[in-house]
Amino acid sequence: MNASAAVAPDRQTRGKSEKTRDLLLDAGIALFSEQGYAATSTRQVETHAGVRRNLMTYHFGNKEEFWKQAMLRLADRMRSTLAPAIAQSRDIEPDERIRFLIRRYVRASSTFPEMARIMFDEGRCNSWRLQWLVDNCSRGFFNAVRQLFQDGRDFKVIPDIPLTNFYYLLVGSATIFSMSNECELLTGENALDDSMIDIQADTIAKLLTVDASAKMKENG
Repeated sequence: MNASAAVAPDRQTRGKSEKTRDLLLDAGIALFSEQGYAATSTRQVETHAGVRRNLMTYHFGNKEEFWKQAMLRLADRMRSTLAPAIAQSRDIEPDERIRFLIRRYVRASSTFPEMARIMFDEGRCNSWRLQWLVDNCSRGFFNAVRQLFQDGRDFKVIPDIPLTNFYYLLVGSATIFSMSNECELLTGENALDDSMIDIQADTIAKLLTVDASAKMKENG
């Protein structure tokens, strides 16, 4: 048997194993965001993923470790979605750069409404999961927003409000997407339609910034 023939089964096994992990993690993200941690069982995740019983334990050891890996995957997807916008923003004028990044954050939130649902749910109690989320997911994003806020203040694009309020107004803008079912029942509008996402992104950008040039003319 040649070397390539011997390696092929190993590659197939690894590929199958990675696919199973992906299915489980995607199922976990969906269920944790819909039901919460306590109400989501190992068996429910496996059933939702369409895999055999006990495969979650086989791949992740226990429910706690599986939850952590699911949260890291969700946070990584959010970061990966924002990364091109951050790179692109380097070539944009400072005042418009702030608005551009706010709009892109809102749009990314619409792509991953599970993040807001989970954070809102876990934020109610000071549990080990909340502490883990703050240390591994929220703190890095908060520091990035802090820098954005400071840049905005330096260029007089962000109004005279505290960083804490700015941060929670920004992350709170995802509520419309995480509660899209209520929004549709209440207003008849689908919050996840592209037109609604654009409106939300533009609205939040306007609320959280000021037109520095207009303000200068007014004061002049």
